[in-house]
Amino acid sequence: MRKILSSIIICCISTVIYAQSFDQERIALAKFIERMYNNSPFEGCRIVDDYDNSYLLSIVELDKSKYKTASVMNRVAQVKSQRNAGEFFNGTQSYSEITIRTPKSKEKGGAEMSEVYEIIRANSTGFVQQLALLSSFINNNGLIIFIFYKKVN
Repeated sequence: MRKILSSIIICCISTVIYAQSFDQERIALAKFIERMYNNSPFEGCRIVDDYDNSYLLSIVELDKSKYKTASVMNRVAQVKSQRNAGEFFNGTQSYSEITIRTPKSKEKGGAEMSEVYEIIRANSTGFVQQLALLSSFINNNGLIIFIFYKKVN
């Protein structure tokens, strides 16, 4: 009975320790990338080598004032990061177009209100999956920086 109980406790402790070490690696990587970005800002994709692994980074800058909700902004960042990774790996051709509509509002007494639509079209030969959000922060210009990453073999 003691052997079974001790083996269960050891399994639980080893699982907790492994889960914490993965989180610590991810936090260390996020801090490293933020320092690297603050020293020389860039947007797009890069391959970064760690001691044991290589990572594909996709960095996206977005202006918070252009998006109504955080979920819309997160989705746009995800789509743009996948587009960047597709261009980096497969030579995907993508086109981005911004449309500004100014309909007259009856509620505001006929005043024009602007609505901004961003349309992203892609012609790709492949698709890059498994990009995960590593971190997001606000840079010196007030833009929100999203860092997506994927482990590369």
